[in-house]
Amino acid sequence: MLTDRVWEAITKAFASQMKSAFTASSFVKEIFTMGYPKLYSMIENLLERISHDTDIKGVLPAINLSGKEQIISAVEIFQNAFLAHCLSRLSDLVNSVFPMSSRGSVPSKEQISRIISRIQEEIETVQMDARLTLLVLREIGKVLILLAERAEYQVNRNDFIGSKVLCAVYWLRNEFNAI
Repeated sequence: MLTDRVWEAITKAFASQMKSAFTASSFVKEIFTMGYPKLYSMIENLLERISHDTDIKGVLPAINLSGKEQIISAVEIFQNAFLAHCLSRLSDLVNSVFPMSSRGSVPSKEQISRIISRIQEEIETVQMDARLTLLVLREIGKVLILLAERAEYQVNRNDFIGSKVLCAVYWLRNEFNAI
């Protein structure tokens, strides 16, 4: 069918341009990576509008589910970079709060608040899309495991309070590993 061939050509051209933008221009790569939630939302809205505007009784839709998936997969490179950047930002924050060189030091309330605030910001950035929210939550789970490991490292194992903290850390690790 003609519309299938047109959408196949559009999809291939779009995928090629996205791959080229990712590798050729660091500026475009950064803009699309940092703005991935907005990019994804715009593409989803465009595809929905095309489907809605071409929905005519008795006529096949202009774009099918496979075509939509191909268009979305063309920007997956930016999604992966966005998720990696999210993980990096959060991991760097945890590493700054729990430096490996200072065993036994306890982070301040402000430092813990910064971690919590950053996690909230990451969730708020993607909350308009359930799939993207789930992907970011997986990255947050990895950071919480890192946080638990760093807290475990800081705790003195001979201390009674430390043993309670370790129990909480092991519980937290098991909960996130189960997800």
